[in-house]
Amino acid sequence: MGENVVAGDAEVKMTVLTDADLQPAFEALERDGFAVVTDVLSEREVARIKARLEEVARFEREAGIDHDPRWEDGPRNQRVFGLLNKGMEFVDLVAHPVALALMAHLLDPMFLLSSITANITGPGGFPMYLHYDQDYVPGPWPTFPLVANLIWMLDDFTEDNGTTRFIPGSHHEDHAGWTSDSMSERAGEAVPVGGRAGSLVCLDGRVLHQTGANTTTDQLRHGVIAYYCQPWIRQQENASLSILPEVWPTLSPTARDLVGLRMYHGLGCVAGPTQRGFRYA
Repeated sequence: MGENVVAGDAEVKMTVLTDADLQPAFEALERDGFAVVTDVLSEREVARIKARLEEVARFEREAGIDHDPRWEDGPRNQRVFGLLNKGMEFVDLVAHPVALALMAHLLDPMFLLSSITANITGPGGFPMYLHYDQDYVPGPWPTFPLVANLIWMLDDFTEDNGTTRFIPGSHHEDHAGWTSDSMSERAGEAVPVGGRAGSLVCLDGRVLHQTGANTTTDQLRHGVIAYYCQPWIRQQENASLSILPEVWPTLSPTARDLVGLRMYHGLGCVAGPTQRGFRYA
């Protein structure tokens, strides 16, 4: 069995994590383009979130609405989209204090949630292609990330069960001219980065990475992917259309801001910017 390449030794309580506690993660993000924060969720939290994801995934498989098996990571993996509609367990993750601190470090403080999805790798699954999470943005890119990702580990992530693989430091490279073919030629440089269930890995949108191959015969590996972006980047998920009407009242003010209900420097208006003057007092 593969080893956890990155793992922690002690449970960390989220409510006491400060920027000082996260400084090693901030340094790893600058150096490598990714960082693991160990034991962010308790065993009870992991069990609750994973149970809900398994329930949703089973329903979608049985209903025949899981993703097209010809998709990028093959028929052995299952993607679950639109998780804000599928359980408060997932809503809680997007506004988790550690998630907010990491994103505020990488992005503008008024960053947005671009999407929240799940990836369940199955036995015999093959690896995803190497890619950047902001590869749809024309170059040249600025010297800061336009998007960033969190992968919440609901199982132990190991090399055997398809943990995410990264090319360390690739976020500092000149990305101009890279193609899918030239990136795939670098697969040998990618290293597996895993951890215990309850941990998360944060990644800069400019770092080359891929889902690994699940070479086990009997393990499913469950992960929730929360994708964030600068407040002036178009979100992957169109929240105004995709979030169900009955879900909106259940979202916290923070979650509503994250999906785009907060105006940013004149962006995100409804019938124009806020009016001022005696007529609107």
